[in-house]
Amino acid sequence: MDQNQKYCDICGEDFKGVFYGKGSKYNILQCPNCDLIWSDPLTTKNFKETIDSDYWAEDVYIKEELAQKARFRKQLTKILKLDKNFKEKKILDIGSGLGFFLDVCEEKGFTAEGCDINQNAVKYCNREKVRSRVGSIDSFYKDNSFDVVFAFNLIEHLPHPKEFLLNCKRILKDDGVLILETPTQNSLFHKFARLGDKLTGYKLNYYGVNSDGHIHKFCNKTFEILKQLGFEIVINEKINSPINEILGKTAYLSAFNKYFMRISVPIVWFFANLLGQQNRAFIVLKVKNSD
Repeated sequence: MDQNQKYCDICGEDFKGVFYGKGSKYNILQCPNCDLIWSDPLTTKNFKETIDSDYWAEDVYIKEELAQKARFRKQLTKILKLDKNFKEKKILDIGSGLGFFLDVCEEKGFTAEGCDINQNAVKYCNREKVRSRVGSIDSFYKDNSFDVVFAFNLIEHLPHPKEFLLNCKRILKDDGVLILETPTQNSLFHKFARLGDKLTGYKLNYYGVNSDGHIHKFCNKTFEILKQLGFEIVINEKINSPINEILGKTAYLSAFNKYFMRISVPIVWFFANLLGQQNRAFIVLKVKNSD
């Protein structure tokens, strides 16, 4: 699979991507309308490679279980402030991974289920009881069947995020809620990466965007466009990834890049928290009532 896409998936074919940066075997393009950036080609992986991947076993995920759950608890607290009857809601966690968010839902007494296209992750999630299925947001889920859909750290990996968003809207009830967490361009990390890339003649790609990884990277301007898909923005705020999670991912970098990142990341992470310029967006979208 080699998906070359020159136009913005959110805004459509009338908005051709303009050059933003480049990687070793791909370019990074930006939408002139909503500022979404993406890798070209989007991906070279096939579906079997994705469902068989053993990413879930990496120490960076297993070791961060407590930190991840602590963050999920904070996020649920924010949602509970919006709806006091949350315990009565039917919840779907798309991209449920190792099941950490489902664990937190169970702690709180919520009814939640999950799905993930990685069969090894689903197996780990279901090691004590069945809570997740191998699959995605497809015909398995009926229209208007969920009150709340969570999708943490997922939409940036999808070749076609607009299709995903419309499917979420389809399975959500009127006034249903979609909660996203995704890397954002509106962060100190991204601003430093942009500066370094330009100063080196586009040789320093630290955006976290690449074919087969984080394919897309969103920003506030992109999220505003989602209103045209039938969503209302309820919450749009920034949060930081746990620093150990960020540093853990440097294990796959070259020796120089690893050294540079391990020095610079803690500094940027500290000032990002101080200035409210954290690296991820926490977005709550409400489906507009069809009436």
